[in-house]
Amino acid sequence: MDVHAPHQPVHTWRDFFTHIVIITIGLFIALMLEAGVEWLHHRHLLHQAEANLRAEITDNRTQLTFDLRQIDGMEHELAANIDTLNTVKAHQTAAQTLTFRWAWNGMESAAWDTARDTGALALMPYDRVQSYASIYAQQSTVGEQFTVFMHDFYRSSAPARDGRKPTDLQPAELDAMIANSQLALADLKYLRDLSESLGRIYAHQSANL
Repeated sequence: MDVHAPHQPVHTWRDFFTHIVIITIGLFIALMLEAGVEWLHHRHLLHQAEANLRAEITDNRTQLTFDLRQIDGMEHELAANIDTLNTVKAHQTAAQTLTFRWAWNGMESAAWDTARDTGALALMPYDRVQSYASIYAQQSTVGEQFTVFMHDFYRSSAPARDGRKPTDLQPAELDAMIANSQLALADLKYLRDLSESLGRIYAHQSANL
């Protein structure tokens, strides 16, 4: 913003004050225009951030429904593996198949990260930010628990890699697989609890978004 000296010499106090008034009006108009542009920018930023957040949460709720179905299948297969391993350990005839499959999409947080990094969250009402924060915090907790589950899941399957059958395993390997499979199953049950809690948070907070 530039302020220029008068083009004509100032000879009287009247000329001086006239020039001051002109400068003041010009500065006021310029500041108002700048404030208006900034307000429009903030309004667009806020509108875009909230649209992105709502769309992302809608997608995440869909993914959560899928993931809960996958938990059902993984729980069933882990429980069946434990039964098979216990049967082999007892020197009884057992099915020779162990199943180690997993499927998980997880939830995205790109819209939340972008809203935080661009300052859009600071433009939202505090209670709305709290609602978004509670959702994304629980999503993060669910994701962290899935990582814990995967660590124990792969430990449980390690002795049976390379196509080894349950009857090919040594007693110590059977014990390790049973213990790790039970731990993975416990991880999975906790993951289910956290995921169902996330579903309740989605439903509760949706009224504030």
